[in-house]
Amino acid sequence: MPSLATRAAVAGTLDIAIFLAQRPQLFKEAPGRAVGSAAFGALWLTLATRTALEETPTTPTVAIAGAVAAGNAAMLAVHLRHRIVSPRVFAGAALSAVALADVLRRR
Repeated sequence: MPSLATRAAVAGTLDIAIFLAQRPQLFKEAPGRAVGSAAFGALWLTLATRTALEETPTTPTVAIAGAVAAGNAAMLAVHLRHRIVSPRVFAGAALSAVALADVLRRR
């Protein structure tokens, strides 16, 4: 059975993939935002892959989980500051916190 971190990371990856698939115009209108989202999706996917393959998380996996959690916390703060919050922003922060906690717990 996949770990909790793997499940959370897969959900995070899918969230970003759906976000970008629903907004193809983003790559023309705001390419920096689109590329940033795609890069963040790659981090989620890397975390999902590493947590699925490693029985005991390695230091790079912990670092990736920490980076994903920090990025989602920053994203939540920016959205809260600009009052453009949606459930999706909270879900990303929660999923990344779950993934990080599980990676640290299994270490």
